[in-house]
Amino acid sequence: MVCSVRRILGVKKAGHIGTLDPAADGVLPICLNRSTRIIQFLSPLQKTYRATLELGSETDTQDATGRKVSTKDPSLVNETKIKQVFQTFVGEKDQIPPMYSAKKKNGIPLYKLARNGINIARDPVKITIYSIDFIKKEENQVLFEVRCSAGTYIRTLSHDIGKKLGCYAHMVRLTRTKVGLFGLGRTLTLEELKVAYEEGSLPEKLLPLEEALNFLPAIRVKEEYLESVSHGVALSKCFLETLPDRFEPGHYFRVFGNNDKVVAVVEPVVDQDKLPELTPGDIVFKAKRVLC
Repeated sequence: MVCSVRRILGVKKAGHIGTLDPAADGVLPICLNRSTRIIQFLSPLQKTYRATLELGSETDTQDATGRKVSTKDPSLVNETKIKQVFQTFVGEKDQIPPMYSAKKKNGIPLYKLARNGINIARDPVKITIYSIDFIKKEENQVLFEVRCSAGTYIRTLSHDIGKKLGCYAHMVRLTRTKVGLFGLGRTLTLEELKVAYEEGSLPEKLLPLEEALNFLPAIRVKEEYLESVSHGVALSKCFLETLPDRFEPGHYFRVFGNNDKVVAVVEPVVDQDKLPELTPGDIVFKAKRVLC
């Protein structure tokens, strides 16, 4: 997908935020040129999916592309039980990545091992399911929506739901409907992208870098220090014109100058409670990425 976008637009730099299973569709944000510098801040954003699982069988890939390995009659599984089981998955959980995935073991993608019939132990990964909502059940297929942390495998979630229901399950359809603030309503197919580029209407369809970072709290620096910040200089207390009420290490902030252009993303080295104790020359934020 990224190669196709780069070829259509003739850009040198392009990178995607998150990955989609080959059989899935939906939102795949792609950053172009200068915006590739913010991928690291967008990749951890929450994802929302609409998925369909099929009750009664599990496959070696945990989705419909694989070979069925176990079956069991799901006729006793009703809507009430499904909703109850769904709620047990909400919260922070350990999830074991599927063998058919791009995760690596000793530098080798797991899917390559799986294709050679090799199944190895995988370390669990911490994920968070923020919500999982039942939509409908038609025969043995269940449509649901899930909002989750980055790195969550929905086919593994479907597989695990089936195990907990006692009848097996595998994912048959998956659409990613949202990545952070990027929703289906602003997406373009490759063909639509090509047409917009050829007609000259592409700029109005692209999301500005500044808007893409709106989820980060803002800091404004004094004009005389703007050039220093654009060269990656850490922000001393005297640089700061406005800043959020609360901040602490481990969180990111976008830095503005007077022209309302984001010049950098920074991280605090102290929390806001220490600010009154600092001298004008003491460092408050360190640069994580310069965007000029």
